Amino acid sequence: MKLSRYFLLLFSVVLITACGDDDNTEPPAELTEFTQTHYLALQWSVSTDDSIEQQYLFIEPLLLKDRIVTAGRNGRLNVYELEDGDELADIKLDIPLSGGVGGSEDVWLVGSRNGELIAVSSSGEDILWRTRVPSEILARPVVYNRNIVLVRTADGQILGVDMKPGKINWNYSKTIPALTLRGSSSPIMSRSHFYTGLESGRLIAMSPIDGEVAWDMALTVPEGRSEIQRLVDIDGKSELYGRVLYAASYHGRIAAIDVTRGQILWARPFSSNTGVSVGTDAVYSSDDRSHIWALDRNNGATLWKQDKLQARSITRPVIYKDFLVVGDVEGYVHVMSRFDGHFVARTRVDSDGILVPPIVDGDRLLVLTRSGYLAAFTIDESAVYTDEELFD
Repeated sequence: MKLSRYFLLLFSVVLITACGDDDNTEPPAELTEFTQTHYLALQWSVSTDDSIEQQYLFIEPLLLKDRIVTAGRNGRLNVYELEDGDELADIKLDIPLSGGVGGSEDVWLVGSRNGELIAVSSSGEDILWRTRVPSEILARPVVYNRNIVLVRTADGQILGVDMKPGKINWNYSKTIPALTLRGSSSPIMSRSHFYTGLESGRLIAMSPIDGEVAWDMALTVPEGRSEIQRLVDIDGKSELYGRVLYAASYHGRIAAIDVTRGQILWARPFSSNTGVSVGTDAVYSSDDRSHIWALDRNNGATLWKQDKLQARSITRPVIYKDFLVVGDVEGYVHVMSRFDGHFVARTRVDSDGILVPPIVDGDRLLVLTRSGYLAAFTIDESAVYTDEELFD
């Protein structure tokens, strides 16, 4: 079947605010006033030219030891020093990219909209290999043991690709529903297996060596009469904490799964396409209404809920020290206490919005906007910082 039959390219109720005259999507909640006890202090900022414009493309940068690699839909890779934002490389691949940047300090991997996996040397001077895959790559490629690349394609296939010649060693395929959200979750690695969520609401554990399935379990079972009601994709990031995998699905559940047996330890109704972040005591997630939840890691009980960002299409909350940080559809970065959810800081980075979750690098917080602006902040108690937009 044609790929276009499978995908809900942009379902505004689910993902981001649509722009049509007939749009009846709930408008983003007005921002509430609060006393800022902390401030986002700008360290540096650059324009990467890696805009995704109005497309729903979740193109995550690759964070390395002292560099960050960004990619844009136009086929460019840009490399910057983490310390000061100086540009180290500008690589033009001249193909439309659709997945995040994967790889290592030595080799960078990107996926294209026309079904290619491309390996680029870290010098930026050589394309090491290009491999044709069955369809568009919407998730960041993941490297296992420096020699196998794990790839998710938009038609529901999972591939194991040899790192050096770029040869496909194995592939796993499962039928996907007639309608799905646009996106795929990247595999989560353990020592001997990887775990990934599927469009059908199932979680699967596989060997990266040969693709053998260790277990396959249903996180969510589709319900409802319409195809939209039956959307149960696991598109957001899952996270492994010890031997427990935490995952959330759309129109389904959030759960903790024992990866040794593939059995659910606890689960509760939930709907999210952004995924989870896991701390020592709590699991954090944003639901499909942009409410932020903190759940007890051991039993899923609610610790607190923050609903003041309703309909602002926020990113997955990320943990930064004692805080949670999210970006939103209007380009604001919101900082709140991870212990009770009260707001401590806020600043606007770019009115075009933020789709990729902020990235934590030690004391540094990196924010990439839809327009391709990259900014590095610290969260400080004393530095007074303007609340005006950083980029016009």
